[in-house]
Amino acid sequence: MALNQALAMKARIQIALMSCLAYIAAQVYLTFHYYPLKFAMGGDESVCNLSAKFNCDAVASSDYAALLGVPVSAWGGVANSVLFIMMLVGWLEFTDHPERTKRWALLLAGFSLVASVVMGTVSGLYMGTYCIFCLTLYVLSAIIFFSFKGVLKEPFWSNIKDDIPTLFTESKGILIAFIAIPALAFLTDRAFMANYGSPQIEAMANEAIGEWSRAPQQNFVAKPSLVMGASPEAALITLVEFADFRCSHCKAAYHPVESYLLSHPDVRLEFYSFPLDGACNEKIQGSTGLSCRLANAVVCAEKENKGWPLHHAIYDMQENVNRIGTVQELDTLLAQAVGKIGLNWERMQTCMTDPAVQDAVRSQAKQGVLVNVMGTPTFFANGRQLGGAQFKDVLDAARNYAAKSKAK
Repeated sequence: MALNQALAMKARIQIALMSCLAYIAAQVYLTFHYYPLKFAMGGDESVCNLSAKFNCDAVASSDYAALLGVPVSAWGGVANSVLFIMMLVGWLEFTDHPERTKRWALLLAGFSLVASVVMGTVSGLYMGTYCIFCLTLYVLSAIIFFSFKGVLKEPFWSNIKDDIPTLFTESKGILIAFIAIPALAFLTDRAFMANYGSPQIEAMANEAIGEWSRAPQQNFVAKPSLVMGASPEAALITLVEFADFRCSHCKAAYHPVESYLLSHPDVRLEFYSFPLDGACNEKIQGSTGLSCRLANAVVCAEKENKGWPLHHAIYDMQENVNRIGTVQELDTLLAQAVGKIGLNWERMQTCMTDPAVQDAVRSQAKQGVLVNVMGTPTFFANGRQLGGAQFKDVLDAARNYAAKSKAK
C-alpha cells in the first residue's frame, strides 16, 4: 500500500513538473512573439493563427494582453518558472521545510489557475477571439494545480496561516521568490523594450498623435480594393491604407494592423492600392507593370470574396515576386497563389484585363495623389494622415483620442 502511494505521488509530481515546463515553453514563445508584433518588426505570424476566431496574434494585440505594461505571457512565464523551482525543491527536499515549501508552491499554482480562469472569461465575454496556446495554458494550469495538490502530505489551510510569519524568518527564501516574480517580469519587459527601441517608438507615438490631430481633413471618394472591420457607422477609428504589394514596409505593416483590427471591433480598415508603378500611377515615372498587375489581381479576387486571402498570399510570396522582372513571370506565381485560395486562373486573367478593373486601380492611385501620399505604406485615421499607424502604441493613442473626442 505504501509503495503504491509513493508511486502515485511520484506520478503526480512528474505530471505537475512536466506540465509546468510545457506551460513555461508556451509562455516564452508567446512573449518572444508579442514584441515583434507590438513594434511591427515584420515577424512571422503565430503558429496558432487558425482563423479570425482562433488567432493568437489578435489576442496579443488586444487591450488585455498586458498587465501594468508587461505582457501577460511574461508574467506567466516568470511565475511558473518560480513555481517549477519551488515544486522541485519541495519534492526533492532541498530545504529543511519541504512541506511548507510545497504549500507555498500550491498557493502559487492556485493563483496561476485563478488567473487562467479570469483570462479565459475575459477572452470569451469581451474579445470573441481565442488563442489556442492560451486555451492550452488554461488546461495546463489546472493540471499543475490538481496534480501537485495530491503531493501534499499535510493539510493546506490549517497550516498555511502558521506559515505566514515564517516568511520573515526561516522562510525568507520563499518571500524572495515571490518578490522575484514582478521584479523579473518587469526586467524582462524592459530588456525587450530596450532591444526594440521602445523610447524612440513612444516618442514617435506622441509626435504622431500631435501631428495627426493638426493634419488637414481629407476626403476619399475612390472605392477601396478591400475593407475589414467595423461598419462606417460603428467605427470609432476608420483607417485608410495606401500600399504597394512589392513594398517590404507594407508587408511588415499588414499583419500588426490586421491583428489589431481582429481584437478591436470598433476599428475599420479600408485598403487602397498605391502601386509604385507608372503603368497605373501617374505620380510614378518608371514602369514595370508588376505592381499594377498585383493590384488588379486583388480587385478581381475581391469580386469573389477572396481579396484578403490573395492580399495575404501576395505579401507571403513577396520575396519571390521581387526577384522577377516581367509580367509573364509574375503570372506564374499568381497562378499558383490564386489556385491555392480556390480561384480560377483563367477567369482571373480575363478579369485583370478588364478596363473597369484597371480604371479602379488607377482611381485608387489617383486618390493617393490627391491626398498627398508620398510613399508606402501611408495611413489615414478618420480622414487625417497618421504616421506610424502600424505600431500598436500609435493605434491605441489614436483610438483613445477619438474616444475622448467623441465623448465631448
